[in-house]
Amino acid sequence: LPHGHRRVPTARQPRPARLPRPPSRAVTAQPRPRPAVPARPAEAAAPPGPCGAGSAPPSGASAAPRRTPAAVGAARPPPGRYGPAREVESSGPVEAGPGACTFDARHLYTKKVCGHGSVRTVSYNILADTYAQTEFSRTVLYPYCAPYALEIDYRQNLLKKELAGYSADLICLQEVDKSVFVDSLAPALDAFGLEGVFRIKEKQHEGLATFYRRDKFSLLSQHDIAFSEALVSEPLHKELCDQLAKYPLVQEKDPSRKLCVANTHLYWHPKGNFACDLYPGIPVIFCGDFNSTPSCSMSLSHPFKLLSACGEPAYTNYVGGFHGCLDYIFIDKNALEVEQVIPLPSHEEITTHQALPSVSHPSDHIALICDLKWK
Repeated sequence: LPHGHRRVPTARQPRPARLPRPPSRAVTAQPRPRPAVPARPAEAAAPPGPCGAGSAPPSGASAAPRRTPAAVGAARPPPGRYGPAREVESSGPVEAGPGACTFDARHLYTKKVCGHGSVRTVSYNILADTYAQTEFSRTVLYPYCAPYALEIDYRQNLLKKELAGYSADLICLQEVDKSVFVDSLAPALDAFGLEGVFRIKEKQHEGLATFYRRDKFSLLSQHDIAFSEALVSEPLHKELCDQLAKYPLVQEKDPSRKLCVANTHLYWHPKGNFACDLYPGIPVIFCGDFNSTPSCSMSLSHPFKLLSACGEPAYTNYVGGFHGCLDYIFIDKNALEVEQVIPLPSHEEITTHQALPSVSHPSDHIALICDLKWK
């Protein structure tokens, strides 16, 4: 500064306040442009849209990319709610679904529950996991079946889908694993209005499950009969066992053959009168896997006038080394009559994967289904 002049401090002028930006000058962020993706070859057809093959997505939405076997995309949103396409890649192999199942065509006959004058009944041996997961089953009984299709996690999903689609009032299942009943079938069928009871076989991990529709039936009582105890307590049973012991076939180690004979004879002959005395005049529906073909030479006696509601199909069990009719639904023909029998899958459907079980059928047996009505 020149001599004699003093610096006079001055206050800093305040910066004007920032005014809000007017709405007319609002700016939206734009995504960074991506390089163009080359078009796919003409022969690669685009997946059909919601309006049919070749339909375009609504304005403002991009077409979903074609997925490769290793890519899993998000589910398509409902019409009118399309968002940007997304694609993710699975970290592991993607397991194939069953595709068309053997029971799909049968569901066309059972879309609705029967009226209150009718009873839709199902009998089904669902193949216990305790038998399906043996080395003998994988290598000898079902060598044609893909290993993953024998896993219970795979089969029980098919079973739930199949049983739910039958809209049944009564379901009688054989070879039911206790864990499958408790953790899978009972909760799933409960959602469809079915209540279930379960009886495990003595010294086994599987048993019988019976489901009934709650709004049609109520459980009056439950009686469980252990065949081993009945054989010891009744002299007639002892005589029967002595006779059966003379036949080589019943001495095989296959437990199903022994249960086959006991099941039919123990119920039909000695226990038939017990059922009549307990509830006189009440008609009988007797379902099960009898492990007996119609041509079996063994005769049965019983106090009921029973009719095989589904007749005698060519087979209800179809495996690599055997096929025959082993399953039946017997009804009291004095009180009940058959309204309709749901057709069994065609032979072509059964043998699509050679035999049962398969990726499209969860058991080595086929469910019997019929609609009954009171006379």
